[in-house]
Amino acid sequence: MQNIFREFVFIVCDRIRVIVMVFLMVFMISTAIAVTLPPVYRSTAKFSLIVPQSMDPLQKENSFDYNNRVRRYLQDQKELILSNRVLGKVVAELEPGVRQPVSQKVMDSYRKDISVDPPAGETFAGSSVFILEYTNSNPARSMQVASSLTQNYLEAYRELSQAKSDYSYSFFLQQTNKLHENMLDKEEKLRAFESKQALALLEILNLEPGKSNAEVGPNALLNQFLRSYHELQVELAGLNSSISYLDREIHKKGIPAVPSEMEGSGRTISVYKTKVAQLQLQLNEMKPQFSANFEPLKQVEQEFNMSVDSLKKELGRSVDAQKMTAQNIEAKIRQLETIIRGLKDRIQKTAGEKATYETLKQEYYLARDAYTQAMAQLEQTRMAKSLNEDKQILTLIDKPSLPVNPFKPNRMLIIIGGFVSGLFLSVAVALTMDHFDHRIKTLYDIETYLNVPVLGSVPNVHG
Repeated sequence: MQNIFREFVFIVCDRIRVIVMVFLMVFMISTAIAVTLPPVYRSTAKFSLIVPQSMDPLQKENSFDYNNRVRRYLQDQKELILSNRVLGKVVAELEPGVRQPVSQKVMDSYRKDISVDPPAGETFAGSSVFILEYTNSNPARSMQVASSLTQNYLEAYRELSQAKSDYSYSFFLQQTNKLHENMLDKEEKLRAFESKQALALLEILNLEPGKSNAEVGPNALLNQFLRSYHELQVELAGLNSSISYLDREIHKKGIPAVPSEMEGSGRTISVYKTKVAQLQLQLNEMKPQFSANFEPLKQVEQEFNMSVDSLKKELGRSVDAQKMTAQNIEAKIRQLETIIRGLKDRIQKTAGEKATYETLKQEYYLARDAYTQAMAQLEQTRMAKSLNEDKQILTLIDKPSLPVNPFKPNRMLIIIGGFVSGLFLSVAVALTMDHFDHRIKTLYDIETYLNVPVLGSVPNVHG
């Protein structure tokens, strides 16, 4: 380490002229640059931006990421400031002689000296403040352009905000008028149907479950007639069964069986049945005792046969009466079937009218709700327009002012940089020259490269 330092000192002392020359050259060049560079002045305007939740339904955002919203909004402001809309007005104001419309080249010449950024050390995502800067070699010119930019930017921002508010208000006003007309049309159709079908509405209401008057109307009548219809069907089936049974009993040989429901005190069938039973008992007693030609036996048999025929005739008359009853029941059933078909057709028609009525009501309710919602949105838009939200969102904190001192170049920094750069560069040149110089210059080199001991040295004597 000591040898390296000693060699370094030797190189510096040996190349001192080169080091001084390079150092002076670099330092003088940096000093000349620091002196000759023209001054650049900067005029700034500072804005504060607050992005609340907009009251305007068309401009309202559902995003909860406030930082991203601010970043996007600030980026929009930067694009608006650098837009042709603002720069065209600035050029027309500051250079009246420029031909209109302002060319893109002229606006680009202004645009390259404009910057829109958050304060130093901050980003658009984490800041609600941004700074508008314009740089120029003329301090008055920089303030003039910055002031014009600020004024025209604020005007453009207000115009855009007003245009958005006006558009939202006119949009919702138009929508509200259309929805109001649609609601009135639906209401008119509903009222016309109610007027035309006033009587049918009672039946329509009776079709709805849970009503207190559910026992009136065609639906209830249909249930009542259906019950009667089924009862008559059961009664008719019983009569037909009884008629069939009695027909078999009447046409068979021997004593017919009489159903118990046809017997009763004072009824003819019961009298004949009793008489037939008595004669049959008498015959059963006489036949074992007397021959078939016995006259009293023949008289009893003749009376028995006459009683059986009378019983069958009486049963026949009862069958005829039951057939007439069955015919009456069939007539009633046919009449009920006609009534039931009519009621079913009426109920079906009423159900169709109910579906139409429900559709008209649903359309009216939907139109009314849409109109109510549009009215609420129109009121929000009107309030947002009256509050003039642009004044609440964008605020000019600092106006552009006349810069007193240039912000660049930093002459002292350039000179110091030239001094340090010259010092390091000169030493680097000396080390480089020594690296490529292979001559033996020190005792250390002799011992290193020749591998012989040094006995002594003769100093360099000038003279």
